[in-house]
Amino acid sequence: MIYRAVGILVAILSALIVIGPTTAAEEELKQLSANGITVHYPATMEAQAKRILEMAVKQIQPSVEIHRQIVTLLADPGAIATDIADLLGSEEVQDKTRIRLAAFKLKSEALVACFSNIRLIPTADAVAKGGVDAGVMQVRYVKDTNEFKIGLDLENADADAIKRGCFPVFVNADGSIRVENKIPEMALDFLGSSQTMLVAPIHEAVIHAITQQLNLYHPFTRWFTEGVSGWVTRRVVGRLDPKLATLADQTFLPGPAAKKLRDKINLLAWPQSAFQNFKDPAFDPAMEAAHSRYSVEVISNMLGGNRGKMLARIISEIKYNANADTDAICEAIKKVTGTDFKKTLMTYVPQDIRDGINTGEAKKLIAQAEKLAQEKKWKDAAAKLRRALQMTPEDVNARLNLAWIEREFGERIDSEIQVFTAARLLGQEKYSFSLFAPSLEGNYVVGRLAILLGNLEYARKFLEPVLEAKPDHADARRAMAEIKAIENAAKGRKG
Repeated sequence: MIYRAVGILVAILSALIVIGPTTAAEEELKQLSANGITVHYPATMEAQAKRILEMAVKQIQPSVEIHRQIVTLLADPGAIATDIADLLGSEEVQDKTRIRLAAFKLKSEALVACFSNIRLIPTADAVAKGGVDAGVMQVRYVKDTNEFKIGLDLENADADAIKRGCFPVFVNADGSIRVENKIPEMALDFLGSSQTMLVAPIHEAVIHAITQQLNLYHPFTRWFTEGVSGWVTRRVVGRLDPKLATLADQTFLPGPAAKKLRDKINLLAWPQSAFQNFKDPAFDPAMEAAHSRYSVEVISNMLGGNRGKMLARIISEIKYNANADTDAICEAIKKVTGTDFKKTLMTYVPQDIRDGINTGEAKKLIAQAEKLAQEKKWKDAAAKLRRALQMTPEDVNARLNLAWIEREFGERIDSEIQVFTAARLLGQEKYSFSLFAPSLEGNYVVGRLAILLGNLEYARKFLEPVLEAKPDHADARRAMAEIKAIENAAKGRKG
């Protein structure tokens, strides 16, 4: 779940503008209110105000209420940050976590201020002034496209800006409301609409503490980062507001939809989001959600009531170790609990994959893929390698061969992700690998990997033959340009 404390930009569709004879500033605004929503309007726009209020109460107010609850839940960011740091056994994450939670609270305060106060403005007034200053809600008129662009300005969100905040609705001189049917959609683009938003800020803060501050982000230990963050979030939310404990459980633990996918879950090979291809037609959001929920289940079952600050002791064994893989984490768990957690984790792997691991099937699949690649049966070879990587996800050699083979049949996006993953797995370690056969696309893959590993000389060695054979190879040209940019930047720093 992502709950971003950033501005949102919404382009309002074009509509006919007729300049009116008066401005809102020249009239005293009236008000209509219901269910915590107030519409401010010039006296001549009462009919429009009634329509907007009815629409807002039905379609916008529920989301505004969620943000009011978020503000209440995050009333004391410092205390929440202390609780999170204590559960993680890492006092050092407390300050940044507090700042992050405070930012989420500020965003919700700003959204409540804006969308509980809707202001009707003559379109001509906003056009004449080039936009509207509505506190944290800033509106700019773009003459060339006849559009208003609306953004939430959180960088300058002080108490006064929030107090002045409102959501502007533009009324044309003929009395029509500009893009009236799209107003709820635009509002919800800012507000969101899911009940899970209530627990999202705390979950996001915990994820950040684990992955960014404690540097626990190995490509294939997402089961741990997601599992721990979900467990901590449930714990913290339950302490803050016991009434939300059920919502937290429904958000993070397996429900009916996830349980239908239980036999397909493979936590062993589930990659962190940075190493996923979300554009892959095979990507399934339901499977992604199921993996997340079962990660929380496996960690929750292991930690139980967190007797003896079990989680803090486990994290103390691995924090700041970006290379802490599944085996390293399982060793830390065994050291603290005395249990072989790897056996438990393997029960969250499909039976056929477990059987393949036990029989060494991955090696056979890789050999079959090599033969298929030599026969240029690219898609069949890729399928074999993908299955092998479900059993041995950290096999860099298999992953690089997959990256090369995918390029042979046009899967360039996934190929880049495979190279990126391989580079992260290798890090600064010594490495050796071999592709199944020499090829221009294979050269590109190795060159791209070398760039990511910082070996520019090696990268150039592999990319130059690609461009000699195919001067129009767009990816190789970009890679060479990247090398030059890195070298020029290095020269600039030295200068």
